[in-house]
Amino acid sequence: MAQQYDVSLKLLFHHSKGLIARRLFGGPVMEWINVEQPKITNMRVDLLARLYDGSLRHVEVQAKNESDMGRRQAEYYLGFHRLLGEHVEQIVLYIGREPMRMRPVFQTPTMRYEYQLLDMREVDGEPLLASEDWGDNVLALLTSVEQERVLLRVEQQIRKLKGEEQDTAARLFVIVSGIIGLEEAVVRRLQMIDIMENKVLGPAILKGEATMLARLLEKRFGTLPDWVTEKLESAKEPELMAWGERVLSAQTLNDVFKG
Repeated sequence: MAQQYDVSLKLLFHHSKGLIARRLFGGPVMEWINVEQPKITNMRVDLLARLYDGSLRHVEVQAKNESDMGRRQAEYYLGFHRLLGEHVEQIVLYIGREPMRMRPVFQTPTMRYEYQLLDMREVDGEPLLASEDWGDNVLALLTSVEQERVLLRVEQQIRKLKGEEQDTAARLFVIVSGIIGLEEAVVRRLQMIDIMENKVLGPAILKGEATMLARLLEKRFGTLPDWVTEKLESAKEPELMAWGERVLSAQTLNDVFKG
């Protein structure tokens, strides 16, 4: 699930031009650069952007503490320098539930490398809440701002959006809320504004419900086989509700999906 949050936040920043995006990238992004470093570890970076001043900025999104993050960042930096021949400024954005324990440095007896760490819980959420950028509003949910205020604000913003952007915002709202365990509350609130009648947002909310059910199943039964993933991806709302009711009492995955 940590990987899913990483992917979702990458998508959010591709859409968002708000305060956090500017904090991370220092200004407008001219170009997103897809880099997969072709060494033994085959490292794929989260976000690498070329800014309008010509500089490069690398952002990694972390949903959990990793003891070797400093080394990973140093490896990324050397890989960038080998492939691109340029300096790349690096930031790790921490969005996890646990207190951040990582240190912004990798050090050995003969070298020292430093990078930036940004903990979303330490970011002032009020400007994010007031922002007109829906990405900022969604990210305010990960700060200390009262959750009810954030939920109301994001609902208002989603109502204003149209088409694919509305679909993306609703889906990311549900997924990001899962970082702090609010998926169920968010899904219910979106349904209350008649979302399931909406041809654009309906699939987005179903996607969020399926994601939430997948988390419950993984927690109870471990890694999910392909056939379960396929069922969740193609399910309708009544099926998701029925399966969700069986999770706690089921002994096997087959018990959940019987009938």
